[in-house]
Amino acid sequence: MKHFLHHAALALAVTACVGLTFAPRDARAGDGNLNGSEISVLVTGSSVVMVVSGPVFLSAAGVNKTMDASKAASERRKDEKARRISAGPLPDMQVKSVDSTAEGGRRVMLEDPTSAENTAVLQWPQRQDNPAENFIVGQTVAFTPSPQGAGWMLRAEDGAVLTFVPTAEAMDESRTSTL
Repeated sequence: MKHFLHHAALALAVTACVGLTFAPRDARAGDGNLNGSEISVLVTGSSVVMVVSGPVFLSAAGVNKTMDASKAASERRKDEKARRISAGPLPDMQVKSVDSTAEGGRRVMLEDPTSAENTAVLQWPQRQDNPAENFIVGQTVAFTPSPQGAGWMLRAEDGAVLTFVPTAEAMDESRTSTL
């Protein structure tokens, strides 16, 4: 608001200065009486300044607000990136089962062959395509972190892409912005 008042005062001062500069001066300047033509020149001169300075003033105020918003958004993104957990390395896992859920979705149960307590569940709601059809019981699945750290590409032993699994942070972020 301070910027607005400052710019408004500046625009008013410029308008007054230009109006007085272009005011008609003649031999009768001391009597204070202006004829219609002289008043017209004074009003037109001031109006031109207002017409020209008004949009410039509003543009300057808009640019200033845009810069402030951009700076705030940039700082927010830095804070979010500092808190964001990137997809890191995960061990290869073996497909233990592929089945349907009670709601009609699909589920894939995975287990680390070197540590049975290390398990994972991939689950999809009911939908037109079936990502679980790419998984075969007994198959080894490799988790490859994505370059941006937003999740993992799951690949079969032959390197074929099975699906992409986002991190929890990336999934939350995708609801509000583009990954």
